[in-house]
Amino acid sequence: MHLTLSLLPLAALTLILAGCSSGPYDRLPERLGFRDAPAVTESGNGTVTVSGNGHTVTLTPGKRPATVDGVTYYLHRAPGPTGLGEADTRLLKAALEPSPGIDRPLTIVVDAGHGGRDSGCRVDRTSEKTINLCIANALADTLRGRGHTVVLTRAKDETAVTLEERAVIAASHPTDLFVSIHANAAANPDARGIEVYTLPAPGHDGTAANSPPRPGLAGHIHLPWSTRFALAIQKAMLRAEPRAADRGVRHAHFKVLRDTPAPAVLIETGYLTNADDRALLTDPATQKRLAEAVADGIEAAL
Repeated sequence: MHLTLSLLPLAALTLILAGCSSGPYDRLPERLGFRDAPAVTESGNGTVTVSGNGHTVTLTPGKRPATVDGVTYYLHRAPGPTGLGEADTRLLKAALEPSPGIDRPLTIVVDAGHGGRDSGCRVDRTSEKTINLCIANALADTLRGRGHTVVLTRAKDETAVTLEERAVIAASHPTDLFVSIHANAAANPDARGIEVYTLPAPGHDGTAANSPPRPGLAGHIHLPWSTRFALAIQKAMLRAEPRAADRGVRHAHFKVLRDTPAPAVLIETGYLTNADDRALLTDPATQKRLAEAVADGIEAAL
């Protein structure tokens, strides 16, 4: 089964602004598909809140961070004088439209980042590759228990899999979703929190600096579903682990996101360089809870 949403390819989308004589956000509820109780509220500090269909999106003109149903989402382009950009409008519409009623079960590739001689980040005696594998295996068990078909890119700590091979594994199965599990690191020990990454939209850079646009990537066509999964997973993980910080849904040209021919997300479950996050990520009960939350997010998006 291959997931489809009722959207045109991003490259064919056109921003509808003709005939707008009012504010740049007045038609945003319509453009986001909000038909039930649509509303736009502009606050004194400049933020714009758009609501409808039980959803709330809060934007700040000139800034990329937004909130979508309480979850931080980094826009591809900061809202400007003409309002929210084309790519973000269409991706958020895809993420927030009513459930398309996808048949289950899904085929899900679960990727434990790093492995073998590649330990990923390492703090004291804690290796990222081990944390990734523990959470990935717990996620696989949870998904299989719910009836989904799961393919693991690696099931053992000593297994080395290249980035190219991970995308090939996804391509060799009827993959409905690719989920890559990682843990983060930073020079600043205070940096902490959960992030979920999708590929940037065509013609847009990533959230981080030095991530220029890359055209013609296999993952671009699947961005509507990737965005829908990413937001649902981030929301579910924060609900399951209230001690975690929300670092948001972000965008990067990671190879597994670029080359996977299916909806794909990469999850940074926390920062091993932060003492609080490290305590959570090395706790087996928290690993299981986070894995179950990822599964909850996947199913919430369907």
